[in-house]
Amino acid sequence: MNVETVSIKIQSGVYGQFRNLNNKVWFALGEYVDNAVQSFVNNREALKKIHNGEYQFKVRINIDWEQRQIVIHDNAAGIDTNNFKRAFEPANIPIDNSGLHEFGMGMKTASIWLANFWSVRTAALSETEERYVEFDLQKVLDEDREVLRVKNIPKENSSHFTEIKLSQLSSNAPSIMQVDKIKRHLGSIYRKFIRDGDLKLYINDVELTYEDPEILIAPHYSDPTGPPILWKKEIEFSSGKYSVKGFIGILATMSTNEANGLSLFRRGRVIEGSHNEKYRPKVICGQVGSPRFKRIFGELELKGFAVSFNKGSFQEQDDLISLMEALKEEISAKDFDLYTQAEKYIKPKTQNDNEKIAKRIIKRINKTIDVVNSNEKMEAALGEIQNNGVFLNNEELSKGAIGIGNFEEKIQLQGKEYHLILEFINEPEIHYLYTLHEETDDASYKKVLYKINLAHSFFIRFDNFRTDDGYMPIQSFIRTLVLAELLSPLKGTRSAGNVRLLFNQLLNNY
Repeated sequence: MNVETVSIKIQSGVYGQFRNLNNKVWFALGEYVDNAVQSFVNNREALKKIHNGEYQFKVRINIDWEQRQIVIHDNAAGIDTNNFKRAFEPANIPIDNSGLHEFGMGMKTASIWLANFWSVRTAALSETEERYVEFDLQKVLDEDREVLRVKNIPKENSSHFTEIKLSQLSSNAPSIMQVDKIKRHLGSIYRKFIRDGDLKLYINDVELTYEDPEILIAPHYSDPTGPPILWKKEIEFSSGKYSVKGFIGILATMSTNEANGLSLFRRGRVIEGSHNEKYRPKVICGQVGSPRFKRIFGELELKGFAVSFNKGSFQEQDDLISLMEALKEEISAKDFDLYTQAEKYIKPKTQNDNEKIAKRIIKRINKTIDVVNSNEKMEAALGEIQNNGVFLNNEELSKGAIGIGNFEEKIQLQGKEYHLILEFINEPEIHYLYTLHEETDDASYKKVLYKINLAHSFFIRFDNFRTDDGYMPIQSFIRTLVLAELLSPLKGTRSAGNVRLLFNQLLNNY
């Protein structure tokens, strides 16, 4: 037999699978906000006209844990006759899908994901009937329903709203503990509409706000006394079908929580990068924990990218990374090198900062230093210093240790060239933090090799030494000790190497 037609109507059993979609509660609630925002945008002038210019768009989300119910109410233009049927048919994409309700799936998937029973009551602006419909997931599944009955109630032309009630909440519904996080995410996602004053968004009658981070105003890192600069770079360029517009800046205060990182927008709302889940590509933000990672932030409106069903991520991730690589070139241009400023700028400490630091250090010292044991350790250290065998053993082991990379520098001083070679070693058997070996020494030239032992217990004792940034201050400090030892004879000092010997032994035992 010839098959001439096939049904493409969704089977009711598919609804049951919506519950298992990978989603987050703020993205689900955001679907209702998206629909309301689009209704407002499409009917902005009509809404203002009917209220004589005194109209304020509002969306309220109220969560009642005792009644296990969520109510979402907005005063936008309602769902009109042309869109009402479409709103309940799965994947019935709007004729104009350039807005926030582009897939024709948002309200349905979000409602089933959150609840077993939900209803919609809406009054469309300039229409004479209010409509009400209920969706009972269990009945739809048990009875294989394909249609829902709609109740029509007469209303005034000027009446306009949409109210969605979710009850018999699922395990996906928000808990009391999630409320603060939901507020922060939704406030972040819809920040542009909130910032412009177009939208007032409430969770349990608390109006959501978004506080813009403070941008660094400071001199260039290479000129601390130079003129202050606002470290914000406006971005606008395109590549093929993709375009980006917005800004990237440097935070006035480092952050590792919610301020640092990028927020990526599409059609005015955040897709990736809300609240503390910022988008932090390595090519822009650097290594986790680096100064650049803690300082760079920004807002970028993207065009040309498709988004996931829940509008929580962009689909063309490889192209997005390529775009970020192009952005890196934009923000590292020589005339305004924001990229390097974020990495190298050091905020000067105030007198008040130093006073606080000093008090905290004294408090920690009081907790950690044991004076009685310190005396014993000092005696032990002096005993080892007098044991020449300990010194010779460490020196010999250090000479034979294989270096892990090296750095060479030359310094001219009072007619003599000092050639310094730094090597890192990784030798647990060596008890010295650093050693120094003279390789050449004559009237005009001196060559020395100093080695820093990364396996020393000192580096295990403190949490600072987790990344290369943590090692940089101690490397600089040891370099200075080496230079001081080399130059001390010029000031008449004899046996300057004893300071290094004492330093290593005391550090081991004290």
